[in-house]
Amino acid sequence: MSLFGNNKKIRIFFTTDVHGSTVVFKKFINAAKFYEAQIIILGGDMVGKMIVPLVEQADKSFRANYLGKVYDVKMGEELEHLEQNLENSGLYPLRLSPEEVRAFDEDKSLVEKRFGQLAAERVAKWMQIAEDRLKGTDIKCFIQPGNDDPYEIDSMFIESEHVKNVDETIVELDDNHEMISVGAANPTPWHCPRDLSEDELSRRIELLANQLKNPKNAIFNLHVPPFDTNLDSAPELDQNLTPKLSLSGGFKMASVGSKAVRSAIEKYQPLLGIHGHIHESRSAQKIGRTMCINPGSEYGEGVLRGVLIDLSKDKIENYTFTQG
Repeated sequence: MSLFGNNKKIRIFFTTDVHGSTVVFKKFINAAKFYEAQIIILGGDMVGKMIVPLVEQADKSFRANYLGKVYDVKMGEELEHLEQNLENSGLYPLRLSPEEVRAFDEDKSLVEKRFGQLAAERVAKWMQIAEDRLKGTDIKCFIQPGNDDPYEIDSMFIESEHVKNVDETIVELDDNHEMISVGAANPTPWHCPRDLSEDELSRRIELLANQLKNPKNAIFNLHVPPFDTNLDSAPELDQNLTPKLSLSGGFKMASVGSKAVRSAIEKYQPLLGIHGHIHESRSAQKIGRTMCINPGSEYGEGVLRGVLIDLSKDKIENYTFTQG
């Protein structure tokens, strides 16, 4: 059953790559009412990048070392303020005793396990925020994990009247528009939890696209952008994962998107492709008749980057990049 009637225009707000930033996630949820959107979509990469240990000292204060800066804070308001700032930057502050720090140093599997727990806890918190703020509205919130996201978070997604995990599903947005979603990506240098071979990514996209009733009016919500476009340009890395420099002195750029995604878009020519993954490639580009959009990401600064899209029966009426 579709969400909206046959003739009603729908407004979609799309963002992606919030990477653990609670303030950006709250802005995403609030964007529905602010922009008068009936549907909000988060296209993947929910979790942050790292734990920041807050180590308890002998005087009961806490010390953190992040990006070469040392923070010494007292228990109470100072500590809570630092924790909130780190969380809003997409990090996981964790209070630890010196003994726990030594245990983490000796057994890296403890770090990985704790990271998965912290990521899942934050996603659970976000799902409750979404449910509370969307209660009593007709707004639909569609979310999927991205390639960076560990599988521990999957059980935290709320399946409710307002919030739905759409990864590897088909959703009827109205009588004219279906949406397929795949959060996985082609291989990356970081070997992320949901990196797949191009062949496997192609298989998963095809499994959904082949079931569409009207592909030409569909939305392809595919986390990774299509290869060789304005949406997938990123610094090329050497074997040490360090950006290479160009002869002009800047970074040497390379296309890092998915050939499977591009092939699927060329084959089915959907109305719209919405993507993320490459934070610095905020752009829009057509592949044939398909408008592909990547709103980019600036989560580390607490900034919500998105795109507002108005759809009528069989066309994109307009789209507008947003930032705030």
